[in-house]
Amino acid sequence: MKILHIARIGDNYCHGVSVVVPRHVCAQQRYEQVGLLNISGYKYESIDCQLDYTEPFDLENLQPPFNCPDLVVFHEVYRPQYLKIYKKLCKKNIPYIIVPHCELTKGAQKKKWIKKKIANLLLFSKFIKNAKAIQCLSEVELNDTAYGKKKFIATNGMDVANEKKEKFSQSDLKFLYIGRIETYQKGLDLLVEAISLIKDFVKRENCKFYIHGPQYPSRCGQINELIEKYSLEDVIKVCGSISGSAKSLEILNSDIFIQTSRFEGMPMGILEAMSYGLPCIVTKGTTLARYVIENDAGWACDTNAEEISETIKLAISEKAKLSNKSDNAYKAVKKDFNWKTVAENTIAQYKSLII
Repeated sequence: MKILHIARIGDNYCHGVSVVVPRHVCAQQRYEQVGLLNISGYKYESIDCQLDYTEPFDLENLQPPFNCPDLVVFHEVYRPQYLKIYKKLCKKNIPYIIVPHCELTKGAQKKKWIKKKIANLLLFSKFIKNAKAIQCLSEVELNDTAYGKKKFIATNGMDVANEKKEKFSQSDLKFLYIGRIETYQKGLDLLVEAISLIKDFVKRENCKFYIHGPQYPSRCGQINELIEKYSLEDVIKVCGSISGSAKSLEILNSDIFIQTSRFEGMPMGILEAMSYGLPCIVTKGTTLARYVIENDAGWACDTNAEEISETIKLAISEKAKLSNKSDNAYKAVKKDFNWKTVAENTIAQYKSLII
């Protein structure tokens, strides 16, 4: 099978799509002929077959066999270059699917909804309509994606860390979030508000919350304003982006990973934390709430400040359970999200689409 992935990605390791697309390509290359056409032009050292994008785009200019693929996989939706490419595919009767990475969920569509409504009406509705199917990364995303297309679930994977969290603090708990500083989608405003509701309790317990992500002034400004509003400067620290060995060390030096998103596709930060054996607090909006609960790998709650605050209190009161939840988190990710299993399942789904 000849599979061509198309994306616009780079070296931003806080952007989940930039992280997972190369891993999908590498994992699938073990079983089929798989190439990557990266609109941005950025090249990944780990990928064998990377194709050059040139304008005007012509499928015939791609190196064989990807000038005539069996299936094309578009990652994300709102990329203007895709509009030219999909029309070329339709003319040659080459099927394609879209992996929206949660961009088509009801929650995501509400964000900048006027702009998206116009874009959908004038440009992207036909792109979506002509897709063979939509690949969702979780059951939650599938149920929340409103477009009346054939949908299926094929998840992201995760490399299990070489090191595992072993010792947890029984006082001075350290909570960690690593990801994009997106106030609304990531629910960071809910997190700050939740902490404000239990400010005295958190201070008595000497707990600290560290938020790591790219320091875009407008986005960080929103969070810092909320932190100042609730006088939480000594409890919540907004730090810069972090990657590589520094990120590994930060995870291993923390006690609980917390993510309070309103909506997600498949949040890699949570899976990465679990791969190190870090228990998690997650909202239902992350799509991983049920998974965390079923595997006793942390705590889950509804996506609102009151529920989040009560769950933080519960986690602090149950800190004696951290080691057990750590083992469960590590084992769950190793079993369910290893790239070999993910690639095999995904390719099987792809083949069923073009039979």
